[in-house]
Amino acid sequence: MSKPKPIELAGRFGVSKQAINNFINQGMPIDSIESAEAWLMQRRARANGGGQTVRPDKDFTETVEKQRELKALAYEHYLSDLRSGAPEAAKSYATYDKLVKTLVTLEKELHARQIASKEFIRTQTAVERFGKILNDIRSELTQLGTKVASRANPDNPGRALKSIDDEVNYILSRVSQAVGDAEDTVKGDDTEEALVDPVVVEDDNSNEDEVEDSAE
Repeated sequence: MSKPKPIELAGRFGVSKQAINNFINQGMPIDSIESAEAWLMQRRARANGGGQTVRPDKDFTETVEKQRELKALAYEHYLSDLRSGAPEAAKSYATYDKLVKTLVTLEKELHARQIASKEFIRTQTAVERFGKILNDIRSELTQLGTKVASRANPDNPGRALKSIDDEVNYILSRVSQAVGDAEDTVKGDDTEEALVDPVVVEDDNSNEDEVEDSAE
């Protein structure tokens, strides 16, 4: 696999070629796009986290999961107050809103840690790597008939070649269909799911002030 060029990395990461050259001087590996990407994500995560080394540690994952549970409980509590007409509905909404914002921040940090540790890679990178593997498989399959026809039927290699090519073409057509379905699925999953946006409480001015104070 050839090394990616600085201009290719610049296009991938949305930065200038000069910035990539600076990163390379600072130690960015360029043996592959994946290595460069992991180095850059770890660098960005450290910058956002006050210089701490980013790790996909179990404790942090559990923290994110607990925050998700708290958010879900707060939403249920808000809905209960809203249905019952409780005066605390505005405050419970403000609590839910704060938990959502905190969860978004935590999930971004978790995602950065997973990418930095190479636990996750970008969708585009995964598709490109899979595409290269698939091209290699296609190349091997298209040459299969020529390689084995004479051994499969020494008396009539032409007949064997046709049978092998027919089967290879059938396999490749099914693979192409499966790849198309997979790409459609990836495109669908690439959009982040929107968080539930509950109905905003319509209340008097005093309750609106309470929501703003609580949110701060």
